Amino acid sequence: MRLRRVYSLTVVLIFVWAATAWAIHPNAEFLVEPSWLQANLQNPNLRIIDMSTEKKDYLAGHVPGAAYVHVNEVREQVPEGGFRLRGAEETAALLGRLGIGNSTSVIIYDDMGGLHASRLFFTLEVFGHHRMALLNGGIQAWKSQGRPLTQNVPTVAPQQYGAKLGVERVATAEWILTHLKDPSVRILDLRSPKEYRGEDVRAKRGGHIPGAKNIEWTAFLNPDKTFKSADELRALLLTQGLTPDKTIVTYCQIHHRSAHGYFVLRLLGYDKVRGYDRSWAEWGNRDDVPIER
Repeated sequence: MRLRRVYSLTVVLIFVWAATAWAIHPNAEFLVEPSWLQANLQNPNLRIIDMSTEKKDYLAGHVPGAAYVHVNEVREQVPEGGFRLRGAEETAALLGRLGIGNSTSVIIYDDMGGLHASRLFFTLEVFGHHRMALLNGGIQAWKSQGRPLTQNVPTVAPQQYGAKLGVERVATAEWILTHLKDPSVRILDLRSPKEYRGEDVRAKRGGHIPGAKNIEWTAFLNPDKTFKSADELRALLLTQGLTPDKTIVTYCQIHHRSAHGYFVLRLLGYDKVRGYDRSWAEWGNRDDVPIER
């Protein structure tokens, strides 16, 4: 009888833990707090990446052991406008230079509420990495809690990285065109409402992809640039009909803000998520694709 009570209590505790984890964030491993990072600074399999907007801010003081990467290093500029993913060979070279191997745990932070860091998160996931997370609140949270800073630039031992493109994480204009009327697909526009309505035009044409729902990327953040709770984030998505059973495609102008939305969806446990890396810089400049205003 006593063994049965212990077993029942264990089951209850596991259920409570699982329910609590869901209430926080289903993929909670994708988001770490400053306290966790400080406790793991000496982990030899941990690589910290600083993606502050300006390198001078990194040089003025950063998390000990962090290497600096500008967001443009993880994307390729397109002559016609906007950016796209770099190739597997280029990506592997960059990650290897940063000391990232296929089994390395990568913690990424910036000074923009995860805006730049999410672009690297997206790239890592597209090329098959499975151990990466953002620092909740970025460098602002780290500093506000009085955690250690350094001006030392670390010496990084290069690693070999095997990058393999996961096409299921990427949407092209052609893929979107063939799925515009697919009831299992939803499109999420992370731009401002004015861009979405075609009032703020940043391409040949203004407006949005037909059927796209609009949530501005900043809606996912608290005033201190930390991510909102799982319940708050989930409510934002569900009000737009963006449920986990659908394939969600994220886009913005250059897949910067939409990489942030991609991260939020993955954090919430959405598995079928694709990023349209060419975004409106391509769609809005083409005459052969439909738009709505």
